[in-house]
This record gives sequence, structure tokens and C-alpha cells, in this order.
Amino acid sequence: MPTLSTSSADESAARAGLSEPRTRLLHAALRLFAEHGYSKTSIREIAQAAAVNPASISYYFGDKAGLYRAAFTEPMGSPVAVDAWPGGRAPTLESFIEMLIEGFMKPLHEGEVVELCMRLHYREMLDPTGLWEQELECEIKPAHAALVGLLCKEFGLRSADDDVHRLAMAITALTLPYYVGRDVVQAVRPGLTATSRALVATTSRLVSFALSMVEGERARRLAAASRTTRHPPRTKE
Repeated sequence: MPTLSTSSADESAARAGLSEPRTRLLHAALRLFAEHGYSKTSIREIAQAAAVNPASISYYFGDKAGLYRAAFTEPMGSPVAVDAWPGGRAPTLESFIEMLIEGFMKPLHEGEVVELCMRLHYREMLDPTGLWEQELECEIKPAHAALVGLLCKEFGLRSADDDVHRLAMAITALTLPYYVGRDVVQAVRPGLTATSRALVATTSRLVSFALSMVEGERARRLAAASRTTRHPPRTKE
């Protein structure tokens, strides 16, 4: 994973106009937690890096744990929730896939902040505080279940089989190289994410790829059903 120096992170924050104490605290905490972990980062260090009074942490986040939770979750955005869909209507499969992939790709517009977020997530997996398990249960699994449900509806299935789950995970995995493989993207084709316009184009193509995967699975299932109809299984006499 690419490294990000303290100075470049601070310069990036300055360029972004991070003058609000809460924002400065969040960015300072993200950098320090990513570099040193939760237990080895003190409130005083974070406050000093953010140039604020340590009491500001209690004011904005409640305590150190609350600040860590905010640093872990906020920069990556909010998960897609079917029960909170605009207008109260159930999403279509296409609209859900579009929102899902756009939700994954949107944080990449933050540039270097994403690198810190990935470092913090890796550190959380190796030295867990419970937030990764919470994210799995409260965000990742519900989003997967929602996608699986829409795929079942699309294919006319009462319940999901293994291939539906495989397809759901493959759709989500389309975005992973742009996080986990940032070094590879930069080495092979940096223009894919170099600008906001490029990111929008890449996101659009990933949505198209995902929908093509759905159509491919639909065709595979139809072909399998057709073969079964033409050549029904023999019954024992």
C-alpha cells in the first residue's frame, strides 16, 4: 500500500481548507490511528496534531473511542440501505448496483485520505477493537443480503443458491482493486483514477460491467434450464 507522510497529510488537509476543529481532529486522528493504532495513540497527541484543546475531543466525539469510530467510518461514507431508499420505493437491481458501486468509489475522490483509511482498516483487522466485526454485521452483511435479494427477484428464485452469492460478491469485488490494489492501478494505468472526471468514467464502466455479469448469469441459467427441459433426468423404472 502506498505510504503517506505526516507532512503530506497535513499539507493536504491545509489545501482542503480544514479550518474547523472537528475536521482537523478527524484528520489528525485518522493519520495517527493508522500509523500507531488505537492503544498507542493518546488524546493529547491527537489534540496537539490538530492544534486544538484536548477537551474538544469530548465535545465533538464524546471520548477517544468515539473519535476512533468516526475516523474509522466517516471518510469511507455511509452504506447503501434498502430501507432508506429515496421516496420509500424499493430499488431496482440496476439502481441498487449503481448506488452500491458509486458508494464504494466515491471516497476515492478524497485521494490520500483513502490511503490512510485503508491502513486503518488493515490495522483494525490485525489489532481489533470490535469495529471491524461491527462493520461486517451492520453494514457489509446487510448490503450483501440486499443485493442477493434483488438478484433472486431478477432471476425468479425463491431463495439464493451459491451462484447468486458468488455473483453478489463478484459485483462488489469490482471496486476492490482501486482500494487494495492502488499501487497496481498507479503502476499500470494511473489515468483511471487520476482526476474526478476519470473516476466518474471508471465508476460508470464498473456499473456496466456489473450489469453485464448479471446478464451473463441470466443467460447461463436460461441455457441450463433449456437443457434440462430438452433432456429431463431419467427416472428409475
